[in-house]
Formats: sequence, C-alpha cells, structure tokens
Amino acid sequence: MKRTRIYPVLLVFVFCLIAIVQNRVFSQLEEGLGKSLKQDSVDVWEDFLNTLDRRGLSDPHWEIELEVQEKLIAYFKAKIDANVSKGLTSLPERLPSYVHRFPEEMLREIKSYAENVLKVTPNNGAAAKFLAVETFHKVNDQISSQKYSLLEKAMVLAPKDFEICFFAYATYTRLGDQMTEEALVALERMLERLRGGDHRVSYLWTMRLYTPEVGATPVQIYQRINKTHPVIDRWEAVLNEILTVFENELVEKPDSGVFNAIAYIYENMGNLEAAQAVFRNVQPMYEKRLAENPNDRTALSSLANIHDKLGNSDLAREYRVKTDPTLAWEGEVLPEFSPVVDLDSKPVSLADYRGKVVLIDFWATWCGPCIAELPNVKEVYEKYHNKGFEIIGISLDTDEEALRKFIKENQLPWRQVFDGKQWETPLVQQYGVRGIPAQFLIDQDGRVISVKARGERLGELIAAQIERKIN
Repeated sequence: MKRTRIYPVLLVFVFCLIAIVQNRVFSQLEEGLGKSLKQDSVDVWEDFLNTLDRRGLSDPHWEIELEVQEKLIAYFKAKIDANVSKGLTSLPERLPSYVHRFPEEMLREIKSYAENVLKVTPNNGAAAKFLAVETFHKVNDQISSQKYSLLEKAMVLAPKDFEICFFAYATYTRLGDQMTEEALVALERMLERLRGGDHRVSYLWTMRLYTPEVGATPVQIYQRINKTHPVIDRWEAVLNEILTVFENELVEKPDSGVFNAIAYIYENMGNLEAAQAVFRNVQPMYEKRLAENPNDRTALSSLANIHDKLGNSDLAREYRVKTDPTLAWEGEVLPEFSPVVDLDSKPVSLADYRGKVVLIDFWATWCGPCIAELPNVKEVYEKYHNKGFEIIGISLDTDEEALRKFIKENQLPWRQVFDGKQWETPLVQQYGVRGIPAQFLIDQDGRVISVKARGERLGELIAAQIERKIN
C-alpha cells in the first residue's frame, strides 16, 4: 500500500482537539483521584489560584499576597506531614504547573521543611514528591544526574500517584533524547497505575501525554528511535496501550474526535490500513450530523480531515472552505474593499497598494491570540517595510478611544480601519471572516497568498515574495 503522508493539517487538528480536551481534563481529574481538596476546612489552594489572573496566565509582575503565602506554607507543611494515604499524597493536583509561581523565599521555606522531614522519615512520599517537583520546575540539561533520584524516590514512595509519573515523563522528555529510557520507565509506571481503574481517569491522563506539558509525545519518541533498539518492543507496547484507552473512549463517545489521535498513532506505527479504517468507520456518523445540521463546524472540519486522509483532496477542500470561507480566497485576486476609511478618515483602497506585498490583519485589542501575534507582526513590518511590505489593520473593536490608546502605546505605525460594528463590519462580511486573527497576505498583483499568515510563516512568505520581485 502506498504510504500516506502525515498532513500538517491533521496534526493541527489533533492538537487543537487535545487543547480543547485539556481545558476539561483538570476540572474532572479529582473526581477519580481520591481525596478532593474541597474536603479541606480551608481551601488554601483555591485561594492561591484565585490570586492568579486567568488561573496562571497573569503578567510577570504578579505576586502572591502575603496572607496567602503564610497560608500556603502552613498548608504544604500539613500535606507533607500527612505523608501518603492509600498510596497517594494529598498534595494538590497540578502542583507542577504552578510551583514556578511561588515566591523564592516561600519556596525555600517549604523545600527546607520537606528536606528535614525526608531526613527523619525517609519513606515520606509527599516530601519526596514536593522536592522532585521543586527541583525540576526549571527544567534544563544542566541539572545534576544526582537529582534524578528524587523523581525515582517520589514514584516509589507514592505507588498509586499518576501525576508524579506523568511529571517524570514530561520532565525527561524536556531534557532531550538522552533521557529516553527514563521517560519510558516513567510512562510505563503511569499506565500501569491507570490500568484497571476508572476509564475516564485513564483517558484524561493519557490525553495529557499529547499536551504542551511534555517535550515529546510517545509517538514522537517512537518515531525517533532506531527500530533495532532494544526498547522498541516496550515502546510499541506502550503505544498499543494508549490506543486501547483511546479506542475505548471512541466506543463510549463516537463523536469525541479522538479518532484523529487513534489514526495518527496507527499511521506512525506503520499500520496504514488500520489508520484508514478508522477514518472510514467514523465518516458516516459525521455525514449524518452534517445532514441534520449543515452548519455543524465540528462535522465539517472532521469530514475535511477524513477526506484528506482518504485521498479525496477536492472533497476535503470543499468541507474545509465551508468551515472557514476565507480559505476560498487563497490563490484568488481579492476584490476591492467596500468603501471604508481609516482612523484619520482617509479612504482606504486596495488599488493604492498594487506593487506591494500587503497584510490585511483582522484583529481586536480584546483578542488574546491577536495580541500574542502582534510582536511578530511588528518585527516583520520593521524588517520588510522599506522593501515593499505594508499592513492594513481591520479592527473589530467597539471602543474607538481605547483602540487609539492601544495603538499609541504599542506604536503601531500602519493604517487601521475601524467602524465599531465588530462582526457586522462590512469587510468582515465581504471576505467571510468568522474568527480572528485572520491575516490575508496579498502579493504585488493583489492575489491572496495565504489567509493563515502567522508566526514564522508570515516572514517566510513575505521574504519569498520580495525576493521573487527582485529576481
């Protein structure tokens, strides 16, 4: 059978799916993992999380209030004193995700306490886990090999703790290929502890193996290993166990979207027939959903990926364009703007930009991904503006004063179109924009190169166009 390529769009879909699931994972894990923090008379951990803007995504100048710091120190000392119960610590879930936000002085005090406890009580799993998490919260390849014993000790002393095994796996993968065997051992331990338990818990923890927390997923590691390596059979066993978890989820929830991850694993293990069978099996379900609701975007995007993988490229594009109408413009000459003016009340026309490479950037100050992309856009503008690159911003904001203030503070030198109508803005309607950021990159002849010109790709595409013109 002809080998099917792993299309980037499938990988994007898989990881987008996982990102969506990840948002639900952490709120559900405690239900199946023994004692809940909410049983504490004072929920100090929730107090801590509530001091975070957007639960951990706050600005670098954020600080824990002194009162909360004092409560947290007492809280962790009590958790460490409690050691383990039924093979688990009572340390809070997601401690590895938040310990880096602890003030150094507070962290030192808890660390010192855990070290003293471990000296007196060498079998204290809670102390070992805290020290392991604290030691590796800033992962780098300069960490002494002596420190690895902390992860080993924590896994041994908390024999039913899934999180410390996951944390060890994530840590080893971020340290590079030299820790591949250690990552395998940690992963095997995690799956062993999940085996035979509640399926929902197994599924949620297994999904975490495909989140940004890890440096490499099990499939990525498997791809890099020489197939004659002594541990290759163990990696295949791990991948088959992950497949079982995902396939059970697909039986329970046929519309969960996990079929993409299943097919991805099969494909990378070389079983292309099984991968294509997965797509064929779920295709009728999404076709039925689409017949019931022609605007079902999940069904549309799923069918696009299914047909992509089955080699039906025309159908795949048709479904993809229905999901995102802006894709239909790629390769086409973009029609002239409906009459618009910029913030200085001057008319804006595409005809004025012929001979230039132009980025039409649909964005808003309230759009997190737009703001995250802004430094890259500014850098590219500064690099290529004098070589024939221009930007036209189309703001979906509603507050003109706030928009003007943001533009001034962030020194955005390009023209901005604004009418305060947000999604009812004529240009949004004209070009079929359904989500932002939407970045139309147009060549010197007015033809759309890409409607997904973001990140490194933006600079690469502009450089290619400018070089083509010079040549």
